[in-house]
Amino acid sequence: MLKQSLIFVVLTLFSLSTPAEPPASAIDWSSVAQIARQHQSPILVVFSADTCSYCVRLKQEIIDPLSQDTSGDQNILIREFDINAGGKIIDFDGDAIRSRQFKRRYGIYATPTLLILDADGRLLSEPIVGYNSAPEYRELLNASLVSSLEALE
Repeated sequence: MLKQSLIFVVLTLFSLSTPAEPPASAIDWSSVAQIARQHQSPILVVFSADTCSYCVRLKQEIIDPLSQDTSGDQNILIREFDINAGGKIIDFDGDAIRSRQFKRRYGIYATPTLLILDADGRLLSEPIVGYNSAPEYRELLNASLVSSLEALE
């Protein structure tokens, strides 16, 4: 039942076309983890770059509509990580690490790359690398979200 409800919610979200604010860039992952624990939510992380035209399309066609959900039925935290950002970030455990260590941990080699993580920063599904078409990507993301939510139960 949960699986069918999630599929309906995700498919409904993808039908929205009104522009939204971009997902929040996260540099304090321990704060994000705290929210994820409180709401028992997966964390959807989009690794992107300003110069990536496919990243722009992914945000406009997939991520923005997904982040627009105001129904409260959807418990997914969406965050973006600019792979060109340098310096230090706060990791899931509260320690300061270099942003390149964060990217290396997840094997980020291309943009866009989308990960679904738990509150400890562990992968809940296989990464989705690249972006070609909205219908194909929606199908991949939907399958990843369903398996991620099942893994959290």
